[in-house]
Amino acid sequence: MPDQKLSQLVDQAERIGVIGSPSSTTELALDVLASAVNKKLVGELALFRYMQDGFDHYALGQISEITLKNTWHEDSTMRSLIRQRGQVDAVSERQDTHQGEMIVSAVFSDQNGKYHPSNLGTVPATGTYTQLVDDRVLDVLLEPYKDQVFYLGYVYGSKPKLPLWFKHFDTGTDGAGEAYHLGIFGKTGSGKSVLAKMIMLAYARYKEMGILVIDPQGEFSQEASGEGVLGSLAVTPIVWTRNCRC
Repeated sequence: MPDQKLSQLVDQAERIGVIGSPSSTTELALDVLASAVNKKLVGELALFRYMQDGFDHYALGQISEITLKNTWHEDSTMRSLIRQRGQVDAVSERQDTHQGEMIVSAVFSDQNGKYHPSNLGTVPATGTYTQLVDDRVLDVLLEPYKDQVFYLGYVYGSKPKLPLWFKHFDTGTDGAGEAYHLGIFGKTGSGKSVLAKMIMLAYARYKEMGILVIDPQGEFSQEASGEGVLGSLAVTPIVWTRNCRC
């Protein structure tokens, strides 16, 4: 059954920490396990299972920061000793604790093996295990929505593919019912154009969408006429404007 499969996948996933204190529904503290302190954790996609309203819930999010604390090193007397010796064998490293910060981005409710979008309406108990997420977990969670999901590359700083919903602006199953504004900002060479092209591909899947491209440098129109990423834009009508001064 799907729920058993997901439960097994989560149990088999690598444990990196437990929910710590203080935590809130906005940002969760993560006490990193000793087995994971030397791993690259910032940016990784993680998951934890918890109970809410009588149903199992699965919360996914990214680890945004890792903090190292050693209360002995913060003592003024110990700092004086460390300044002279460099380290104290009984204290340095051995008393280190690593705490992460995790921001939840998606929550799914397990209702009889069917996974429905939900929200983090409570804070899980301390000691709740947090595991790394892989594509197998995402595939099971998003199985009902596989025809709607668009994979926009990979999760930044992690290995799983990044699943996103891009809905057309009309009504209906795949419709948002209204228009959305998006902005892409970054320094030169950071990948703004590539991201814009990928988003265009996501919207171009829908016949309900029309796309107007103001393209002063001709970068997008040249690629669409060749073998680039935009060469497959054939579903939705595209209007290319290169000489607009607006």
